[in-house]
Amino acid sequence: MGPTNFRVIVVGGGPVGLSCAHALSQAGIDFIVLEQRSSFVIDAGSNLILVPMSMRVLGQLGLLEELKKVSSPLGIINRMDHSGGRLGSMKWFLYDNEYFGAYPRVISRHDLTKVLYQSLPTDTMPNLLPNKKVSDISTTTNGVSITCTDGTSYEGSVVIGADGAHSFVRERMRQLAIDNESPLLNEEKPFLTTYRCLWTRFPTTNGLTPGTTWETHGEKLATQLFAGVDTVVMCIYERLDEPTYDRCRYSKADEEALVGRWGHLPLTPGQTLTIRDAYKSSIQSGLVNLEEGVVKHWSWDGRIVLAGDAAHKFTPSTGAGFNNGIIDVVALVNELVKELQAAHAEPLGLAAESGKAQVMAAFKAYEASRKEPVIEGCRAAGNATALATWPNWILKFIDRYIFSMHVVQKFLSNQQASRTARAPAFDFLDSEEELVGTVPWIMPPKRKSVKSE
Repeated sequence: MGPTNFRVIVVGGGPVGLSCAHALSQAGIDFIVLEQRSSFVIDAGSNLILVPMSMRVLGQLGLLEELKKVSSPLGIINRMDHSGGRLGSMKWFLYDNEYFGAYPRVISRHDLTKVLYQSLPTDTMPNLLPNKKVSDISTTTNGVSITCTDGTSYEGSVVIGADGAHSFVRERMRQLAIDNESPLLNEEKPFLTTYRCLWTRFPTTNGLTPGTTWETHGEKLATQLFAGVDTVVMCIYERLDEPTYDRCRYSKADEEALVGRWGHLPLTPGQTLTIRDAYKSSIQSGLVNLEEGVVKHWSWDGRIVLAGDAAHKFTPSTGAGFNNGIIDVVALVNELVKELQAAHAEPLGLAAESGKAQVMAAFKAYEASRKEPVIEGCRAAGNATALATWPNWILKFIDRYIFSMHVVQKFLSNQQASRTARAPAFDFLDSEEELVGTVPWIMPPKRKSVKSE
């Protein structure tokens, strides 16, 4: 496809980084992925939600059927308050199926990353490098050079930072802007934390069937419970006394203190399962701050670009963060392919200094296409978490009485559907539309070529 001397270095081998590897592989673009963990299959972390816009493009990559085997569809969201009183049900997931032909699905990080990793072409496996913690990134005449803490170094044309909310790539990008006295300078701490989250995974028991979803809403704290085939994930969102831009690391004692404060609250009706019950039977758990925000500048000098949580961070209550990271990959790789196709006839292609303008154009087009939907998605996620934690009587009233009305849910879902329908698909892959509902996608995939008999 493109010039053979164009090489992408992906920093971060989580779900977004591995999705990037799939996209680059199918685009015929040379790449390596550097992951600081010892394995690309992640054993820790809360579950994720796959929604139609990301399921659609994962289907283009040939991954959807395998992902369906290790995930559970989600239906009605049941809600109650801290005393166990019913708050009505939410039909968001049912409307997703109506509009786009698929229910959202809950999947563990382990199963997601296992499918993403093991389904990569065999000949790309040497390009996936674990135990590679990046210590430096510098720009060169023809691209970038990356050094790792183990002393190894790697050369490439561009770097994609898919290394999460506390991205080293983003930090290095900021330092390069400072060193070059550039006005394209990101804030040192771009994300604000208003909530922290205790997540816990425990065996699917207590009569919970796969796909069951319960939420508990109330002042200062809300919970979500998603039941999978083998395990259930509980997420507790606690509003901080004061928002902060500072990073915080929590201990097991901090987890236990939070459970001590809120352990009596129900996760299911009739006190059949409480926060304390779930935590006592947990297989894994963790307490983390939930950063929110959108980074101002997503790229640097045609050499470095950010994707996923490195560029934007959502509260996870709507499940939008990971899914928007997948759409970042779609938009970014589409733009790179477009520029590589245009540069195909050039002797040096995009890897040389003379081709940097085209890469910069690709990065700018990518950011321009993603910025508005990401800002809107981040705002919606934050609003959903605020509604559930009742910071004032107005939001409490709306959550308790207005959002329980299915006519209101239908109206808001219709609005969201028009935004979802604009999500891009890979425009360089021949594929059929796998998800079809009552709302047509604005950007249909490239149709498979039909061979004549």
